[in-house]
Amino acid sequence: MLKFFVRLLLTMAALKGADICLDNFNLNKGFLSLLIFSLILGIVNWIIKPILVFFSIPLIVLSIGLFYLCINALILYVTSLIMPGELTATAWGIFWGSILMSFFHWLLTVIFRSREKN
Repeated sequence: MLKFFVRLLLTMAALKGADICLDNFNLNKGFLSLLIFSLILGIVNWIIKPILVFFSIPLIVLSIGLFYLCINALILYVTSLIMPGELTATAWGIFWGSILMSFFHWLLTVIFRSREKN
């Protein structure tokens, strides 16, 4: 259960980091709304993303994995449709926001895993 809350906080921090770094990627509301948005994003990642990845394997292989970035952006867009008003972003904002969010999430995960080992 603790692992779930840590991953949720990492996702929230990654979303906020993308919000701070990009002008055309804006999270509009407060902490509770960000928490709910992160929960919905996690559920969408868990349910829809494996299906999208499975059906787009040929595109992922042909693009040498770059189409996976489009899938991440699509997942973020679907989440913003489920919770309207929370994320205001252009198409490029969602694309670059998903890339930055993935990078920040990876970086924070590496930092927290290295602290667990020590």
